[in-house]
Amino acid sequence: MIWDEERPPALEADAIHGLTPASGNRTATVRDKAVRAVWAWSPRARLLALAPDIDAPALLHDSDSDSDSDSDSEQEYTPDEPPRALTALAASLDDPSAVVAGGLCFVFPEQLAAHTPAPPPLLVSNAEGRRAAQRLNRPDNWQPGEWAELIRGETDEWAMAVHDNSPVSICFPGIERHRGGGGYLTPGRLPRPPPRPAVVAAWSRRERRNKEVLFHSTTAANHASRSVAHTLGLTPPSWIWRVRT
Repeated sequence: MIWDEERPPALEADAIHGLTPASGNRTATVRDKAVRAVWAWSPRARLLALAPDIDAPALLHDSDSDSDSDSDSEQEYTPDEPPRALTALAASLDDPSAVVAGGLCFVFPEQLAAHTPAPPPLLVSNAEGRRAAQRLNRPDNWQPGEWAELIRGETDEWAMAVHDNSPVSICFPGIERHRGGGGYLTPGRLPRPPPRPAVVAAWSRRERRNKEVLFHSTTAANHASRSVAHTLGLTPPSWIWRVRT
């Protein structure tokens, strides 16, 4: 599958926050009312989306004028640091709750790394797995209605590792129903070796049939999630930063 490098972070930003594409001189618009701006970038691509009431040229000019670099140059890719434009925007808002936060966005390759640690028994969201899940103990951190929706397959595809008749790691589309985005919960103490990579791999095989591209998004501080990406050989990440209020 071949596409320009900007497409995966744009798809993930759209899946999470909802974007209206750029048109003419207008920057892409973010529809998530809790987000004032989204900046998705990688070493060779970047995307800026703003709330409808924010002036993109003014924002970018202000961020350049506060830096030591030439105002006509673009900021170099710095994966662990918030983009200057978003830092300037957060500081300019008359809202003390405005914060800049970001995380990594990995992309699943068409073929995952072959070697993952052997997991405990796995269930997936086929007919057999859904029947078996009905007999499991419901995790304490799931409400009865949410759990019933999951195991009936109403929240799209899922995979879970089972130990002592209880789920110990679950992978499923994120709470916000991200398009092609996998999130996982670990309700209890994990057996050894940790089953997360195998669970995520099993989920991706189910979800791959329905989605053009699959994502694995996480925060910079979530080392367990980043380890899963490394174990599975996921494509090196882009970063998605946003200003929230």
